[in-house]
Amino acid sequence: MHNRFPKSSRLRNTEQFQRVFATRCSVADGALILFATANELPYCRLGIAVSKKVGNAVVRNRWKRLIREAFRTSQSVLPRGLDLVVLPQRDVDVRTVKHLDKSLQNLAAKIDKRVKKPTVLLTRAEHQAEPVKSKLEALGFRVLLQPTIDILPPGSWTETDEAIQNLREGKFDWIIFSSSNGVHTFFDRVRDNHGGHRGFTEDTEIQHTSPCILRALRGKNTRIAVVGTSTNETLYQRSGCRADIVPKTFTAEGVAEALSSEAEQGKHFLHLRANRGRDVIKRLLTKAGGSVTEIAVYRSVDRTQFDPMIAELMQQGKIDYVTVTSSAIAVSLVAMFGGLLRQTALISISPITSQTLSDLGFPPSREAAEASLGGIVEVLTNQSRNL
Repeated sequence: MHNRFPKSSRLRNTEQFQRVFATRCSVADGALILFATANELPYCRLGIAVSKKVGNAVVRNRWKRLIREAFRTSQSVLPRGLDLVVLPQRDVDVRTVKHLDKSLQNLAAKIDKRVKKPTVLLTRAEHQAEPVKSKLEALGFRVLLQPTIDILPPGSWTETDEAIQNLREGKFDWIIFSSSNGVHTFFDRVRDNHGGHRGFTEDTEIQHTSPCILRALRGKNTRIAVVGTSTNETLYQRSGCRADIVPKTFTAEGVAEALSSEAEQGKHFLHLRANRGRDVIKRLLTKAGGSVTEIAVYRSVDRTQFDPMIAELMQQGKIDYVTVTSSAIAVSLVAMFGGLLRQTALISISPITSQTLSDLGFPPSREAAEASLGGIVEVLTNQSRNL
């Protein structure tokens, strides 16, 4: 415990005081009024404002001494990272004041959650996290990144190249994308090794710089299905096409159900997916009478290293939420952090992911109503309003 009140712990100029008052965030009890704002430091700083309306110079000086002493004796238990401005209540006789340290501690703990931005840990790959990160930061969250899986090319491109040739020849009735990663890796391969959109179309009106293989194949009655709206948006960005089918439920089961009538007609499906995951789409569509070719256009590989700072913050209970957007991420996340995950709230994207977390012994605190990144953002927004 500190035995003095060093300059580093003081608010020392008008600008610093005004910054605290500008937040208009305050709490009070019978003795004190406390204003606060975050200071991004590993300790608290104190400012004291005693109006002449409180009393004469002797009374004001006594208030200042008492408040400084309360701060000095409370520093070890006060929330970190706050600038505090303390005012005495006007109608309180300073001679009767007791236990200001407890008053200050209680008020600081109360205002801490209101002042500090809730912290969210995103666990997707870096290139996927950026749009959500920007949106959450605009909503007032502090956002940290800790990818739990890496997205890598497949061990061999042979099957993918054969599928591209078969698409040229119109051998598939449907293309199914299970994720945005599948969209990106597939079109990267087309761009880098199959001449972009050349050979697929002579449509001179297409202005997209990304290849437009799927739009070209629409003339051969090849149609597109995706698991959810995020994948559909990625599809449009990369190809200029939007999916013919986006299921009401953004899951593999939802896609299979939406395509069941097509499968009953014996249609041919190309399913582009990761190297691991459930076989629901192939199993259900095959059972319904369809012919399904599944190709792993990318590998999802668990990360084994994590940022020590993230682990420390989680241990200290300073990460409010962790997003979990797939079963693969759930498995890798638990392997990374284990019991530390009990210090935070897990936000699941879907019932399937929630079940995986529960099976691993870490049931989520909340689940998105819509299995999409937008659904995750909505959950976090609603949660922050209740802090």
